Amino acid sequence: MDDIQNEQNSDSTPQSAPVHFVRRGEQLDWTAQGNAAAQRGDYEAAADAFANAVDENPDDGRARYNLALAQQYLGDAESAIAGYRRAIDLDPGLIDAYVNLGNLYSELGMFEESLETFQQGLELDPANSDIYLSVGDAYRSLNMFQDAIQAYRQTLIVNPENTQAAENLRDVRERTNEQWQRIMELERRIDDEPANPVRYAELSSQYLDMRRYNDALSSANQMLTLDPEGRIAYDMLAAVYEQMGERDQAAETYAHIVQIDPEDAEAWEHLGTWCSLQERTDDAIDAYQHAVQLDAQRYTARFSLAEVYLETERYEEALLAYQELVELGEQGDLLDDDLAAAYAGLADTLNSLERYDEAISIAQKLLGRFEDDAEGYYQLATAYDGLGRHIEAIEQYQYAIESDPLNADYCNDLADTLREVGRYDDALDMAQQAIALDPSMVLAYETLAQIYEATNRPEEATNAMSQANTLRSAAGRP
Repeated sequence: MDDIQNEQNSDSTPQSAPVHFVRRGEQLDWTAQGNAAAQRGDYEAAADAFANAVDENPDDGRARYNLALAQQYLGDAESAIAGYRRAIDLDPGLIDAYVNLGNLYSELGMFEESLETFQQGLELDPANSDIYLSVGDAYRSLNMFQDAIQAYRQTLIVNPENTQAAENLRDVRERTNEQWQRIMELERRIDDEPANPVRYAELSSQYLDMRRYNDALSSANQMLTLDPEGRIAYDMLAAVYEQMGERDQAAETYAHIVQIDPEDAEAWEHLGTWCSLQERTDDAIDAYQHAVQLDAQRYTARFSLAEVYLETERYEEALLAYQELVELGEQGDLLDDDLAAAYAGLADTLNSLERYDEAISIAQKLLGRFEDDAEGYYQLATAYDGLGRHIEAIEQYQYAIESDPLNADYCNDLADTLREVGRYDDALDMAQQAIALDPSMVLAYETLAQIYEATNRPEEATNAMSQANTLRSAAGRP
C-alpha cells in the first residue's frame, strides 16, 4: 500500500487499489498478507493484517499508514484520520500520509484542517504540484479566492502541464469577478441612498463573505456613524467580530446589544458564549440565565449554562440543570442527540461528585437508549475508574475510542488507567496517540511523563514534563 492516490471519490474511498508494499523483518508476513488482501479487494482482511503489523511494531509509521489507508477504503473515516495522524507523529517525513489525510479532510468538508495538513506536506515537498493544487482547492472551498489564485499559480509554475490547476484558476477568476461586480452594485445602491444603514449592511455582508474583514468593519462602522444606537449596525459588527474570532470585541458588542434590547434571548446567549471564551464565568452564567429566563425553550442556552456550572465545579447547580434537561428530553422536548448529551452531562456531573454508582446507572441508561454512544462508554469507564474497577474501565474506554477514534481525552484517560494496571507499553501507545490527536494536550504529556517514570526512563520523563510545562506556559496556565 505504498503508492497513494490523491484523487478520491465521495465516500472517502481511494479510487485505485494499492500496490504491493514489502518490509523486511518480522512485519514481512503481515504486510505481505495485507497487500495481497488489498490487491484482491478484501479490505477487511487487509485491515486485519495491517492491524497485526501495528501490534508487532507499534512505532512503525508506515505500518500505521497502511492500516489507515485500509480503513479509508472501508469508509471508516474517523479511524483513518486517527491512523494518519499517528503515522505522521511516528514518521514526520511520511508525505503520503499528509496527502491522504488532507484529501480525507477535504472530502469531509473540514477545509481548514485540510489546508493545514497540505501546508505541512509542502514543507516536506515544496516542489509537489499536486499538493499546491490541493492547497488551492482548500482555499477555494473557504472562499479565500486570492490565496487560491496564488496556490494555483504556484502549481502551474511547478508543473505548467497541470490542466486541472489551469481550469480551477479560471473558475476562481470568474468567482472573484462576480464578487467584485456585486460590490460595485452595492456601492451604487449606497450612492443612491447614502444615509440608509441597510445598504451598508449589505455591503459589509458581502465583504464578510469575501473574508475582507477590514472592509466589512469599515462599512459596519459607517452604519454606526449614521445611527449610533441602531441595532442593525451592532448586529453587523457582532457578525464580523464573530467570524474573525475576536472574542473581546464580540463580547463588548453583544453587551451593547442587550443594553439596546434587553429582551433578546439570543443576544444574551451569544454574550454568554463570548464571556465564557473570555473566561469571565460569572458573567457568562448571568448571560445564560437571562437567555433561559427570557426563553425557557432555548435549550442551547440551557446546555451552555449546565456546562459552565460543571466546568466551574458548581456541581449541585450543574446536577439540577442536567436533570431538568433529561426530564425535558424524556417528555419529547429534545432531539435524540440532545437527550443523549443531557444524560452524558448528568453522568459527568455525578462522576465529578464521586457518586459513581449513580453515574454508572445513568451511563447504562444512556447506552440502553443510544447504543454505541461514545460519551456513554466514557462516563461508564470514568465511574469504574473511580471505584478502582480498572479492568472494566479499560474495556469501556476501548468501546468509547471505537465509537469516537478522534477524541484525545478518551485516549489519554485510557493511557492513565493502563499505567495504573502496569500495562506500560499499551499505556505509552495510547498517550502518544492522544498527543498525535491533540499536540497541545498538556495532560497527555503529563501522562507520558508518568509512564516514563514508571518504566525507569528518567530522561524521557523529564522531556515530557518539560513539554507539558511549555504548553501550559504558552496557554497562560499556572
